[in-house]
Amino acid sequence: MKTHSQMRKTALMLSALIAVAIGQGNAEPLAAQPVPAARGPEIAETRLAGGDSEIRVVDHGKEVAKYRINLSGHHHPATDSSDPVIKAWEKRKFGAFLCFNSNQFDGREIDRSKDPKIYNPPVVDVKQWIATFKAAGMDYAVLTARHTSGFLLWDSPTSEHDVAQSGNRTDAVKLYVEECRRQGVQPGIYYCLWGGRFNRNANARAVILAQLHELATRYGDIPFFWIDMMNWAPGNLSTQEIYDSLKNVNPKTVVMFNQHIQDGCHIKYFPTDVLNGEMHLPPAEGHNPRRQVGSKSYYLPLEYELCSQKRDSHRQLGGWDYSHASWFTYGAGKGFEPSGPFPAAFLYRWIRRAYDRRAANVLLACAPDHTGRIRDEDVRQLIRLGRMLKNPSLAPPKPLTAGCKATASGIWPSPRLGPELAFDDDPGTRWGGAPETKGGWLAVDLGKPRRFRRVWISEGWDRVRKFELQIKKGGAWQTICKGTTIGPDFSAEFEPATAQHVRLNLLEATDVPTIWEVQLFEK
Repeated sequence: MKTHSQMRKTALMLSALIAVAIGQGNAEPLAAQPVPAARGPEIAETRLAGGDSEIRVVDHGKEVAKYRINLSGHHHPATDSSDPVIKAWEKRKFGAFLCFNSNQFDGREIDRSKDPKIYNPPVVDVKQWIATFKAAGMDYAVLTARHTSGFLLWDSPTSEHDVAQSGNRTDAVKLYVEECRRQGVQPGIYYCLWGGRFNRNANARAVILAQLHELATRYGDIPFFWIDMMNWAPGNLSTQEIYDSLKNVNPKTVVMFNQHIQDGCHIKYFPTDVLNGEMHLPPAEGHNPRRQVGSKSYYLPLEYELCSQKRDSHRQLGGWDYSHASWFTYGAGKGFEPSGPFPAAFLYRWIRRAYDRRAANVLLACAPDHTGRIRDEDVRQLIRLGRMLKNPSLAPPKPLTAGCKATASGIWPSPRLGPELAFDDDPGTRWGGAPETKGGWLAVDLGKPRRFRRVWISEGWDRVRKFELQIKKGGAWQTICKGTTIGPDFSAEFEPATAQHVRLNLLEATDVPTIWEVQLFEK
């Protein structure tokens, strides 16, 4: 029996043959006519008595799939920390956000390509992926089975934009889930809901419910669903319906709706079993999992998500400057800018701070590139990071500048942008310069003369174009290090210097400068 994808290809071939035959039957040859694309599958939803739905998928007049979606049973998140499903999820601690889809082949974070052929990895080496995550101490993973373009990493009768029509027909979801289980990593699945007001589909509700049902039933129990972009879902599909459709398949599935780029304080979509801080650390006072929604109190722990990759030209993220961060991993040789790994020590600072602020789990975006394998430099980064998290003695030492008094040439009018915040050993706080300035300085008092030979600086928004690091000697400032751009992760070593007062002098900038951290080290 032919699969639905084989049927689609047969239809295309027949259309082409018929067109050729008609052309050959004329005395005057016809001009070449474009062969019309095969019509995609028809997906219809029937609401059933009691609240359930039946979804039928018809391809070229033949029913190829029928699903009954259980929407009549209603669920709610945990009300207490003793809930066994949530307790098990909180123990996972560190996971891999496996961002792998058509993006690696198109070069864009928000990919809108509609040609499935661009997805063409030579291999889908899931064994290497999961082995790397295990070596890095990761207990779970989340695979982007469907991202913004709508491309599916599995063969679905609901779509022609899937692996069955691509350059590599491997069911990546199946291999991923099986390999996770073999190596003892919990497999989660990411699904992007874009399809209502973006990537418009007249029947997006039925498509989404059918595809989520396939993911929830085809590969055994999936312990975690990461649902994205509810704000772009069709208006006739509610958060509660999506939540119930997955929970009714497996009540032990943790369902998380991405609450967007924030620190976990705001609940935009409910019900959700978990809150998240996408690209944002939890608030300084720590995440509060006890939340009141309506008349009930719920226990909603937090997952912090960050990126292992960066691209120099990447846009900033909605006012948040996790500078140049890239969710996807882009390899060289495809005609677009490749990505590179952030240093492990840089990631460690953010992750450690997230745990200190009561994030239950951390999910780090890391993945193979277009070759289908994780690059060697990325493997080294992840393993080094995992070792630091397991053994903090391998992590960077506490900076000499931590908690020291600081002054500045000017301050942006906000108590959250004071100069001391650039020396607090917290990569989530920052100093901002005075309005309408394109330079300035930050000075720190180490309390007594201290010896140091290395500096690490993290700048926001990539604005500095010329700077000096200076020490005060005999009442005058002496330059010990200088440069042009800083960016999110500048590090330099110099001849050992001893001083009590140190200054970062920003001589030129394209806009008001802002600095996340200035740290000095003895070694």
